[in-house]
Amino acid sequence: MANINFNLEENGYNIEEVNNYIEMLQQEYANAVAWGEEMERELEALKASMQQQGVYFTIDENNQNEVVKEVFDRLTNSLEKVKTDAQQRASDIVSQAKDEANLIMRRAKENSVEIRTQNVTIMKNLKSIGEMIDVILEKGIQ
Repeated sequence: MANINFNLEENGYNIEEVNNYIEMLQQEYANAVAWGEEMERELEALKASMQQQGVYFTIDENNQNEVVKEVFDRLTNSLEKVKTDAQQRASDIVSQAKDEANLIMRRAKENSVEIRTQNVTIMKNLKSIGEMIDVILEKGIQ
């Protein structure tokens, strides 16, 4: 996955950017699943078409059925592998998306804590400055 950076806002990461990224990952997952399903449909259509047309790879009369079975088996295994690979890729995408989402949330929480800490410090400093001004004003009035 590409290194993704989200803009920081006052209370953490830009929610719209994060949501858009998650939607993009979900679409990639859906595309991978759809592609695997399409490959499965194409395999079934090819099998049906070859059976209807009586297409055989003629090697000799004794082993043509074995050859056809072997071709179908190999094709089936290849497409099953493609389907399995697509499902694994989709699973990996979802897993990476979850990991990145967790990382984003952790960073957002860390930034939120840091901002709150800074805010408390600023408020304490403002209170101290206000108290000093009050003291100066009281001495100046007397």
